[in-house]
Amino acid sequence: MAGALRARSADLAERWAFQSRGVTLRDADETPSIAVIETAAALLDAFAETLASDGATADHVVALGIGFGAAAFARGASLHHALKGLELLTTMTLFSVESSLDSRADQGVGEGVGVADGVRIARRLQQASSLAALSATKGYTQAVGESLRDRFRHLRHDLRNPLGTIKSALALMDDETLPADARQSPRFRAMATRNARALDAMIVSQLSDAAALIPSLAHQHVSLRLVACAVRRDLRAEAEARGVTVLVDNAPTEARVDAVALELMLHELLLTALHEAVAGEELKIEFGEIAAARVSVQLTTAPPRPPVRDEDGLRRIGELARRMGATLEPGSALVLSVPMQAVTPGIPATTAPAGGLPDASPASRGERSASERPPIEQLA
Repeated sequence: MAGALRARSADLAERWAFQSRGVTLRDADETPSIAVIETAAALLDAFAETLASDGATADHVVALGIGFGAAAFARGASLHHALKGLELLTTMTLFSVESSLDSRADQGVGEGVGVADGVRIARRLQQASSLAALSATKGYTQAVGESLRDRFRHLRHDLRNPLGTIKSALALMDDETLPADARQSPRFRAMATRNARALDAMIVSQLSDAAALIPSLAHQHVSLRLVACAVRRDLRAEAEARGVTVLVDNAPTEARVDAVALELMLHELLLTALHEAVAGEELKIEFGEIAAARVSVQLTTAPPRPPVRDEDGLRRIGELARRMGATLEPGSALVLSVPMQAVTPGIPATTAPAGGLPDASPASRGERSASERPPIEQLA
């Protein structure tokens, strides 16, 4: 199995680089860089090395994971979506190994492989994958720390300039070696007043509650449709099991929001609606206009009815929305109102690219797809 995985690592890495765009909220039109593909291929080779060992994890998994996490932060992705990308790589690896086992069984090769062997293979892959995820988290948080140090270094420099000017003006006004007329010059007072105002404006803009957040940890500039499509992809099996179609509006609404919170809320909202849906129904996610620093996401059903009627379910989702700073309005259409964030002056706007879902399936175009199972390579 290690040899089979090594033989497919380059092809698997390239397919992962394209398919992970929908999971990590990267632009659908973005061509994955060679570095991204090479990192994925190196991780796959490390997974193969772990399979070939007697239980020891490949030495370079940690270094690869740290680099993966640091690169995700530099791209402006959230840690949540970076780890989802790694999870997709593990899922595709497991499927590749599963396919290799099936192929060998069909050819009558390796007939002695039993359930315990399959579990052993999965356990070793999970061991390497967990270490990669832990290392990626460390690489990401290290990059966060470096970003904070850079921000505060620049902030100290920006604050010292007006403060130094004020101190110089006060020192001149107190210098008894100067004539009294010179010490009382309106020029010194105007200089101190002007720089005090500049200092106050800088404190308001660069030390506010909003500015205290790292952009990639809190808000990302994303396509709301891309977030909704990622949720639909996660719940595809639930929809197919119930014979329900999930449609996503094609409107390319983009906003700077807490993408992780929005994804979690939409996941709970759509999952609860699916539990109440019956075969043949359609659930549709649409996006409202941006107004008053908020953007709305609406869930409706066809035939028309309230998407969620269970009071406990509505209460649970409403409480989750409140914890995330959003609001939920129940009714014939469930409306989730999510706060937006404007770019804060003076703060680097590290953002992830926005775009559509890289999925050629009919569902990504707003067409019916409940009966069409996607290729297993696109499990995530």
